[in-house]
Amino acid sequence: MATVPIYVGQCGNQIGYQFDVERFENQLSTSETTRGRTITRSSNTRSGKASDTNYRDSIMIDTESKVINKLAKLHLTKSSGKLRARNPVLEKALESVRRQAERCDMFNNILLISSLCGGTGGGLGSRILESLRGEFRLEHIISCVVAPFLTGDTPLQHYNALLSLASLQKFSDAVLLFKNDMVSSHCHTSSSVEQGTDHTGISYTHMNRYIASCLAEITTPTDTLTPSSGFGCNLELSELVRSVCPQPSLKFLTTNQATRAIDDVKALCNSVIGLTKKESMSTKCHSLSNVAVIRGGSTSNSVYATLPAMEQRIKKDLRAVSWNPFPVDYWLSSECLAKGKSGNHSFTLVTNYSNIIPYAEHVWVKAKQMYTEKAYIHWYYKHGLCQDYFEEAFSTVEDIIHGYTDAVK
Repeated sequence: MATVPIYVGQCGNQIGYQFDVERFENQLSTSETTRGRTITRSSNTRSGKASDTNYRDSIMIDTESKVINKLAKLHLTKSSGKLRARNPVLEKALESVRRQAERCDMFNNILLISSLCGGTGGGLGSRILESLRGEFRLEHIISCVVAPFLTGDTPLQHYNALLSLASLQKFSDAVLLFKNDMVSSHCHTSSSVEQGTDHTGISYTHMNRYIASCLAEITTPTDTLTPSSGFGCNLELSELVRSVCPQPSLKFLTTNQATRAIDDVKALCNSVIGLTKKESMSTKCHSLSNVAVIRGGSTSNSVYATLPAMEQRIKKDLRAVSWNPFPVDYWLSSECLAKGKSGNHSFTLVTNYSNIIPYAEHVWVKAKQMYTEKAYIHWYYKHGLCQDYFEEAFSTVEDIIHGYTDAVK
């Protein structure tokens, strides 16, 4: 293991639970399915506790104990950390990360999953992110955040989104941004394709599974990044940061996937491109860089033969910037995480996409209107935030907009 997962808030813990299910129940961490790609824990590891194959390596943080206790009992029998928000929560969280880092054979990444606008996920998550950045300056911090429906979850969501986006821009190395509106739409499309009907009963569970599946696809070892010796260190997230976030100021990523029980990589690629284009909010967006993860039968010559055509399709349909000579990287794996579920072939695309511009502009405008009228602002001043904090957040989000605007000119 090279990554320590941290789940903050109800949203983060629910997605984290599904992510753990994907990681452990797909059995891709066992020597049988990965053919020696990863080293299985045994009783002689440093901690002495890792001999139990049901050991949870994630850190769960929430303000309500019932959320964590319920999820902890559902799947794995042990947990490395269950923290409720008290005064020393930051110290406890950092100490839990230190313990997990010491258990890693190679510690390179932190994966932080939370909501963008929730009180715990957005507020406490941002504070934990800042503390992690100060403690682990050399490791990559990859944030996975979920934005609420545009129709509105709470009257404070635009303030919370503004402050969270500013924190993510300052302290994360990469941000996997999922929007509830788009995830719900993708789940509807996936249900229609798989069942042959138009399903309208998409729940948060379906959406959490989709997000968790995307995360599993890009964090599980691939043949491409595994050395010829057969023993890998699971550096997929580090390679993701290097491939799609080469510029520190441009780090917001869009992730989509398609899974089918057919051996037609081109069809899967076209489907994922369509999903990605839907996230452009009716504007002409551009992709700065892309990573495509292809699982299932990807060692065949036919798949390799289709890579140039798929690259051209991605560059054309997602309007790749001209200044990047190599806008698409491919990771291939003969094993598919979706085997026995919705299909045995999958295509996942992670794109550094300028669709963050219309979303950031929407958040900035809505928050600015409320801030000008001083709506609800007293709740933030009551808990120690000052005017300068808000002004700095507005400036940081403006920098995000201007940075991507200049990059796609």
